[in-house]
Amino acid sequence: MGKLNKIAKNVGYHLADSTAIIAESTPIFAGFEVGIAGMPKEASENARMFAAKLAFCGAGWVYGKGRNLGRKLFHITDYSSEKAQAVYDMAYAAAFNLALSIPVYRFICDVKDWKQIAIGTGCAATFGAVNGGPLGYAIGAFRDMVGLEECNRKSYPNLIKQRSPLVKKGIAAGLVAASLGLTGLIYSFAPDHSQQQTPIQQAQVETYHQSQSLDSLVETPKK
Repeated sequence: MGKLNKIAKNVGYHLADSTAIIAESTPIFAGFEVGIAGMPKEASENARMFAAKLAFCGAGWVYGKGRNLGRKLFHITDYSSEKAQAVYDMAYAAAFNLALSIPVYRFICDVKDWKQIAIGTGCAATFGAVNGGPLGYAIGAFRDMVGLEECNRKSYPNLIKQRSPLVKKGIAAGLVAASLGLTGLIYSFAPDHSQQQTPIQQAQVETYHQSQSLDSLVETPKK
């Protein structure tokens, strides 16, 4: 029974951490990809789906475990200052993205240009540093809300902390739903690139219209 309980607890941490990572990061990535990077909506949706699969297939568990080990190594606890916790989460997220991005770009995305890999990896590490603090906070909050461990951060609202386990789980579900809704709203404002013509298609249409115009000019009227 001891081993089964340990396995069940590890699975619980994996699901909670993966859900927190995806719920927190998906709207941010979606907004960046379609709003700033100009990525087609379909490509961004595929990228977010791949990220979710990657998290739930083990990357979320690795991220959470590594974060725990690092906090122990650097003596970071919920009672440490918010600044210290945020700085640690920023550094950890940047290092994690740096280590993960190279094999993902090279072997999964099949990018062969090392300059492109370096640029992509640098962007991933930078984004990790920027988003690391909120992401670490989300992980701690989700663990508390699903009943895995208590969150004792000073900034964690008592309004949530003092709720019953059932209410906390409802709040967690509501936050996931809000993340999905916000992501859908972002995509609803994204331009539909599938309806836009490529330069080749535009040239073909123009050539067709020109040929039609010429035909109408040389056509002799019927008697």
